[in-house]
Amino acid sequence: MRHFAALSLLTLLLASACTKEDDEAYRPAGITFRTDSGYTFQNDAAQVQDTLLIGALVAEGSRSLQTVYVQMRVNGGEWVQKDSVPFTQNPMALDVQAIMGDVPRSEDWSILAVERSGDATRRSLTFTVTE
Repeated sequence: MRHFAALSLLTLLLASACTKEDDEAYRPAGITFRTDSGYTFQNDAAQVQDTLLIGALVAEGSRSLQTVYVQMRVNGGEWVQKDSVPFTQNPMALDVQAIMGDVPRSEDWSILAVERSGDATRRSLTFTVTE
């Protein structure tokens, strides 16, 4: 009888420890760079004062998006906001003209999708600017 009670208790503990998988797990926003002709979609080298066209497709994850920002930083410094647009459709296409600086340096250009909760997803491209 003791073995039966112990086995029953063990079975009950194992069964109650199992939880159903959460089908609604968090998914971050998706940001995909356009690879069409004329678009820059990967890290690259550029000449000073070049203008590069960056295209991004931004899509909601499991939470609603509020705003999409275009940001840039030089030599790994602080991010500087270049543009912001409200997220008005899902998915949303965004084209950015990235104008390189007038001296050799490293420039990161970023698309930042911010959810209503404040969580954010960032995708960046790095350009080595040369003369």
